[in-house]
Formats: sequence, C-alpha cells, structure tokens
Amino acid sequence: MKDCVLISAFACDPSMGSEPYVGWNWLKQILTVSDGNVVLLTRRMHERPVREALEPTSRARLDIVAFDLPGCAGMAHHHSLMKPYYVFWQVAALFVVLVYQLRHRSLAVIQQCTYNVVDMPGLLWLVPGTRFIWGPVGGGQIPPAWAKPLYGRGWIKQRWRTLMKRTLRFNPYICLASYCSSSILVANQDTLEMLPRFAHRKCIKTLETAVSGVTASPAAQELKESFTLLWVGRLEPRKALKLLLDAIAQIKADQPQAYERLRIKVLGTGPDAQKTQVEVAALGLAGKVELLGALPFAEVQPLYEGADLFVFTSVQDTSGNVLLESLASGLPAIALNHQGPREILQNGGGRLIDAHSYNEAVREFARAILELMDAPQLLKAYAQAGLENIQKHCLWEQKGELFRTLLDARGKSAKSHLASDQA
Repeated sequence: MKDCVLISAFACDPSMGSEPYVGWNWLKQILTVSDGNVVLLTRRMHERPVREALEPTSRARLDIVAFDLPGCAGMAHHHSLMKPYYVFWQVAALFVVLVYQLRHRSLAVIQQCTYNVVDMPGLLWLVPGTRFIWGPVGGGQIPPAWAKPLYGRGWIKQRWRTLMKRTLRFNPYICLASYCSSSILVANQDTLEMLPRFAHRKCIKTLETAVSGVTASPAAQELKESFTLLWVGRLEPRKALKLLLDAIAQIKADQPQAYERLRIKVLGTGPDAQKTQVEVAALGLAGKVELLGALPFAEVQPLYEGADLFVFTSVQDTSGNVLLESLASGLPAIALNHQGPREILQNGGGRLIDAHSYNEAVREFARAILELMDAPQLLKAYAQAGLENIQKHCLWEQKGELFRTLLDARGKSAKSHLASDQA
C-alpha cells in the first residue's frame, strides 16, 4: 500500500530510552511495513540521530520535518516545563503539517505517537484528506487512594488530575478527536474507560512499547546463598521505590535471616534522588541497598541477567519498558495488579500483587519476596512464562504487523478488519 504516512513523534531517538525509544521503534516498524514514503514530524534534537541510525534504503524513503518553538530546541524531555511545551508544540504542529500538505498533497495517513496521553490528542486529526490513527494512547491511569503517602504535597495535584480524567469522556475536545480518528490504539483498560463510549468500537488495545526480542533463556534455578532484587526506574513519587524500601525494612524486622541473604540494586535517577538516599539511611538499609544512579543501556543488561527478581512498584504507569526488558532477559517480576503491569503480567512472567492500603501493599511485596526467595523452581517457571509472553505479545515486529493491518483497513473498521485477519 503506497499511502504516504506521517508519524508525529515528539520524542524519537535511537540513542535514548523511554519515550524517544518508543518513537524510534514505531518509526522503524512503519518504515518496514509501509510501501510508500514516510514523513517523521519530530523535534530538531532527534533529526540527526535518526538519520544516522537508519539504513540507506529506509533513509531514502523518509522525509523528516523537525521543528521547535523559539528558544526551546535544547529543552530536555525531563524538563519541568516539558508538558506545557508539548501542548504548544502540538498546536504549532497542526500548522506545520497543513503547510506540508498544501505543498506536497501527499499525506494519506497520520499517526499520533509518543507522549500520547488521553487528555492531549493534538490537532492533527483536523488535517483534511487524511486518516488519523490516534495512539497508542495511555495516561488514563489514576493512582490508588492508598498511594497518598507516596506523593506528599503533590497529592492535591493528583486529585485534581483524577477529577479531570474522569470527565474526559464528556470533554468536547476529546470527543471530537475520537470522532475524527479512524482508529484509536489504547495501551490499557484504564485509558479505554476514559474515552467516550461511542469511540470504543474504534479502539484496539495494544501496549505503546515492546522489545526487539528475548535476550536470554531461563537459567537453571537453585537455592542460592544471596538473592538479588533489581529495581529500575525514575526516582519520583509515582514510581514508588519507597514501597520496596519499606518492604525490605519489614523483612529486616520480621525475618532477619532472610534479610541477610538479600541484595537490592536500584538503578535510576530523578527529582527524588537525594530524598531516596535519606530514606535508605533512615531505614537502616545503607549497607543493603545499592543506589547505582543512571547507567548506559549497555550496562543495564548485565544487571537484568545477574538479578533473581525484578520489583516493579509503580502506582501510575501506562505499561513499563523496564518490565518488558526484565521479562525478555529471563528475569521474573512482581508488580501491583493494576494498569500497565496487569496488561503485561496477566499473560505470564511473574506475580501480581493486590493491595487496598499502603501498609497492605508493603506487607504483600515483603511476602512475595520471602516466598520467591525459597522457590527456585517457581522462579524458573515464571521466567519461562515471561519469555513466552514476550514472544507472543510484546515484540516490535508485532506492532508493525498491527500498523500494516490499519493501513490495509482503509475505509473499513480497522477493528473488524483485524478480527477478520485473525479468524
């Protein structure tokens, strides 16, 4: 199909993780499955890395339209003003694309990708003569009420966001964007439920992220003298590292012998980095918890391979790149039974934890760690199930095939077209 596809990827970079990593991989898949030319709409900082990383044949088919608002070209993706900047960038993007379409009259399909939150679909669905694919979109997650201790003063902002998200289905802006979308890719059930009811027939559930393949096979498990826990993420309230720290402190108090066997490695940095150091010391865990800071991805893989259990404590996450990376490395995981982690682990790879209060969450994480420390065969079974889960549901090439289906659907409902293909 020789439709010219525009992918709007505010973040798209082969040399970065998180959102830029997602944008880069969606671009690669679209270039693979599309027969026509592809236009990438992104920020200026990503243009050169993308061009340098592409093969010559793909580079020849790609037109990059890169822009930033005046004075903002160097703004990092974790900048405190990034969210409002993204809103203004999306407004400007409409005019940039309209001018492009006026000059070339070639665009047939537009996909809105990366930074895709349910309350900000951008404005590219207004571009005439094109089919608009919104997503994969996430951001419909609401932290559980018991997570209040994790946010501190920021909890008031979370309550306001919760109110805003629960009224999105009645928001004229969201309703118009949903109506004008030919297909909506939703990353999880929480986000689906935030969209207007009439849009559900257009929705296809798929994670916004994936991995390139499995990188390990389950190792022979045996009861070991030491047991290594790995936590990877940004040090900020919603990632909830404090849950793991409090669980380890509880194990220290209740099961000192098991505590002696534990090794905890924490990889990541963020606004709570200094606060985390203080909490580790206050809980008496300074000799037990190793804070590694940020590391290049090449140095992260050995950490996955050397750990025994991955702990994902996030209370508000669309999915979790690091969770997929752990499963692809043959490392089983434990996580809360909600949002993105549920979408991933319900297909195998670890244990989902239910909790109705903060103290219960701490107890259940501690219990899961203690049980799995002495269950090497169960860990091996989780690891094998995780690898199978990745191969069946979480590969980038499967995202490419989904996009091919969306291209082939044309005027027909993409959801019904997908169902007929799978029948």
